[in-house]
Amino acid sequence: MSIYYINYIYILVLFKYNWGEVVMKDFKTSKEVEYDTKNTKKVMKILKKSDRGMTITDVAQELKLNRHTITKILDRLLIEKKVNYDEKGPAKIFYSTGTSKFVGRVDQGKFDKLWIDVFNPKYPSEQPFIRVNQTKHDHLIRASSKFRSVGAISIKRRNVITFIRLLKNIARDEFNLKI
Repeated sequence: MSIYYINYIYILVLFKYNWGEVVMKDFKTSKEVEYDTKNTKKVMKILKKSDRGMTITDVAQELKLNRHTITKILDRLLIEKKVNYDEKGPAKIFYSTGTSKFVGRVDQGKFDKLWIDVFNPKYPSEQPFIRVNQTKHDHLIRASSKFRSVGAISIKRRNVITFIRLLKNIARDEFNLKI
């Protein structure tokens, strides 16, 4: 079987013909499948509304989704520092970290980027913070955006100057950069 024949069958599977027009079926992109954008937005919306936070079971029941789906979404949001949790006995109470504002990007290479956001916390008792989120190119994702989050750090406002001094010292002492 030739590669052209296989590609032809693949195209027939992906598209349906309607009076000579090629109409694309409603497919989820790889990014949506990997990240589940629709459900993530629902989880974020419900956590932003909640004043006291919610357990995984609470979120799952409210959204009528599987608890494991919610766990995966919250794990991803934890990595990105968009949610946080408090442990109350055996339960984890998740809550939104607040609204964010994109302030910059550092390209470390073609496939490695740092995204910098400033977060204003949801609760008055918390401090604003800077989030630095690292994304890397994933060749296995079949979507226009092949970047995925691999981790993030957050620096509270009270620690920003200390963090900058530390970076400055590292640049000077370890990398012999003149700053």
